[in-house]
Amino acid sequence: MIEFIEELLFQIGNLLHLPVFLGLLLMVLWIVWSLGAFTWDYWSRKKQNRVKVFLRDYQEEIVQILADEQQADINLTELVQGWEKVENAKLDRIRFLVKIAPSLGLVGTLIPMGQSLSTLSTGDMSAMASHMVTAFTATIIGLVCGIVAYLITLKREQWLSRDFLTCETIVERKLRAANSKQKTNTIQMERSGVK
Repeated sequence: MIEFIEELLFQIGNLLHLPVFLGLLLMVLWIVWSLGAFTWDYWSRKKQNRVKVFLRDYQEEIVQILADEQQADINLTELVQGWEKVENAKLDRIRFLVKIAPSLGLVGTLIPMGQSLSTLSTGDMSAMASHMVTAFTATIIGLVCGIVAYLITLKREQWLSRDFLTCETIVERKLRAANSKQKTNTIQMERSGVK
């Protein structure tokens, strides 16, 4: 009975060989695309400040929010946090690879190693060597993809953190300026009413 279960699990592992290696191939393509997008973002950041783009795109909404002095601080915070949430969601696409790449590489290693050990029992050394090369290649691909994804994620998180802090500072200054202007207007109205 145990031999049947072992053979069944071995065959299931062999069936996973193709999907795992297709996954590794897709992962390599994803990393290449992510590196291209990262490079594009790097050059775009030099040309155009993302905070300025955000402030320009939401300028009308910010003006409307500042007009409501009771809820302005809360509504501005919600606006900036909404932007942060959208940008962080984009970052999750590459964070996924940081965790999945090494795992997929490990699975891609173990399947051919099982096949390699199986061919060892028949004495076919060339098939065993071929399976071992495939196994180690899967490990290398998984680790390299994970490392590249981690480095991209690390730099993007730094960019976003800096952008969010800058945006929050600018919005806070706008809020204080609007509050100061409203107080000045109130004082002037009171003075003109007293005269």
